Amino acid sequence: MPTVAFVSPKGGAGKTTASLLLALGLIERGHRVAMIDSDPNKPLVAWANMPGRPDKITVHPAPMEIDLKDALREAKGKRADWIILDTEGSPRPGLAFAAVSPDLVITPLAASQLEADQALKAAEMVQAAAKRTRRNILHACLLTRLPAAVRSKSLKRVVELLRAGGVAILPTALIEKEAFRSLFSVGGGFEGLEREGVYGLAVARANAANYVSTVVDLLEGRIQLAPVSSAPAS
Repeated sequence: MPTVAFVSPKGGAGKTTASLLLALGLIERGHRVAMIDSDPNKPLVAWANMPGRPDKITVHPAPMEIDLKDALREAKGKRADWIILDTEGSPRPGLAFAAVSPDLVITPLAASQLEADQALKAAEMVQAAAKRTRRNILHACLLTRLPAAVRSKSLKRVVELLRAGGVAILPTALIEKEAFRSLFSVGGGFEGLEREGVYGLAVARANAANYVSTVVDLLEGRIQLAPVSSAPAS
């Protein structure tokens, strides 16, 4: 039962969108997914309460740290193949690792200096969690909201900054698409967006599928990233 956590010290980085796209892609592969919504604003709970939620996705709220263990127990009770944790945008999500013990932590960020700085802080949070739990944790950044064609100088600077900080970057980025935002206004998955005639859906689905394949390949060992070590730095 792989467990993936989405973490960033700031809000608006794309954690909830990336977590939902992963869940939707996994159920298209036949998996059952339990999602834990530990954001006090409960965006995934709101999505799940809209029409069209796929039966293979369950959402379990954990708006406070004390709720995490119960939410995790409920998620495991659904006999899910995957567990996905979506956290709030603050420095506190590092506290969730002790309860959830993720196999992979993903930090979404846009191509800006501010978000790169926050991604480096997220890497420090994962390092602290690995030491606290005495286990290795895979951590990688996911570039989000990128233009479909143009690659800016700011993107190049962000990539250089993350690599200089020893932070891995997933080889697939999420492009800026209206379809991704529409999931939270229409509800359900891509089929509902197709019925609504959302523009650019085919490109969005292909991009999301490539992203899901990257995550699956990473956890199945076809892509290698250096795990964050539980050993203290020398």
